[in-house]
Amino acid sequence: MAKSPRLAAVLIVRNEEHVLARCLRSLQGIVDEIHVHDTGSTDATPTIAAEHGAKVTHGEWPNSFAVARNRALANVGPHVSWVLSIDADEEAVADPAKLRRRLANAAVDQYVVDITNFDEDSTYTHRADRLFRPARCRWEGELHEHIVPRSRPTTAAVMPADTLALRHTGYADADVVKVKAERNLELAQAVIDRLAAQGDAADPTETARAMYELGRSLVGARRRQEAVDVLEMLRELFPGTPQWLLGTDFLARHLLMEGMPDATLVLVEQMRAAGASPMYCDWVMAHAMEVAGAKRIARRLMENVTELVGPAGIRYERETVERYRRHLAEVA
Repeated sequence: MAKSPRLAAVLIVRNEEHVLARCLRSLQGIVDEIHVHDTGSTDATPTIAAEHGAKVTHGEWPNSFAVARNRALANVGPHVSWVLSIDADEEAVADPAKLRRRLANAAVDQYVVDITNFDEDSTYTHRADRLFRPARCRWEGELHEHIVPRSRPTTAAVMPADTLALRHTGYADADVVKVKAERNLELAQAVIDRLAAQGDAADPTETARAMYELGRSLVGARRRQEAVDVLEMLRELFPGTPQWLLGTDFLARHLLMEGMPDATLVLVEQMRAAGASPMYCDWVMAHAMEVAGAKRIARRLMENVTELVGPAGIRYERETVERYRRHLAEVA
C-alpha cells in the first residue's frame, strides 16, 4: 500500500473571528496540519487560529487573492504532499480513511471538490479546484482565483462528495455579502483599469471575465444601475462567449428581483437559444411569470422541472424545486 501522504489545510483570513473556530474544528481528523495566513485582522482571528493548533503567519493584504494564497502556500514545507484550500466561512465534511486512500494512490495533481452553498433563499452546489499538490500547482487571478500549473501541464479529477466536500455559509448573511461585494468591487475595478491601459493588447477572455465579476460585485454592493450598465456592455461586446451567457443569466435574475419580469423573459429566451439548460430556463421563466401575475403559466412551466443546473454549473438541490412548487400551489 502506498504511504499515506501529508495533507495540510491552508487559509487566508482577515477579521473572521465569528466563523473561524467552526471551520478549524471541522478540519480535525482530516488534515495533518493547518496554516492560517492573516492579512491584517483587527479582531481575535489570529488568536483563535493559534488556539486551534494552526501555524499562523502575517502579511499585508496585497489586493489580489492569488498573491495572498500563494504567500500562504509558501509557508507549507516540502514535506506536505497535498493542500486543501478552505475559507474561514466553510466547513470540511470528509471520510478521512477514504480520503487518505485516494490521495495515496492518486494519479492526478488536483481535485475538484463539491461546495454546497447556503444563502437566504436556497441551497446549491458548485465545484472548484481546492485540493492539489503544492509542488505542481499555484494560484492565479486577482479575483475569483484559480489553480494553474507551476511548470508542466497538470491533471485533475472530481473528488467524490462522500470522500470530501465543503459547506459554505458565507452567503447566509446579507450584510456580510455586501461587505465582501464591496471588497471584490475594488479588485474587479482594478483589473478592468489594468486591462483598459493595455488597449488592443488586452486579452478578450480576461476582459470579459473581469466585466462579469465587476457586474456581480456591483449587484452585491447594491449599486444596481451600474451593475445593469456593466452587464449590458458585456453582452454587447462579447456575444457568443461563456461570459455572455453567465452575464445574461445574472442580469436576468437581477432584473427579476427588481420587479422587471418582461425584460427577464426576453433574456431567458436568449439564454435558451444559446444552449442554457431548458429546465433552468423554465425555472427562471416561471418566477418571471409569477411576478407578472401569470401564476397558472408559472405552474405549468414547473411541471417538467426535475433538476436545476445553471450556466455556471451551479446545481440547486431538489428541495429548491419542490419548495417553489409548493409556493405556487399556495398562491393559486
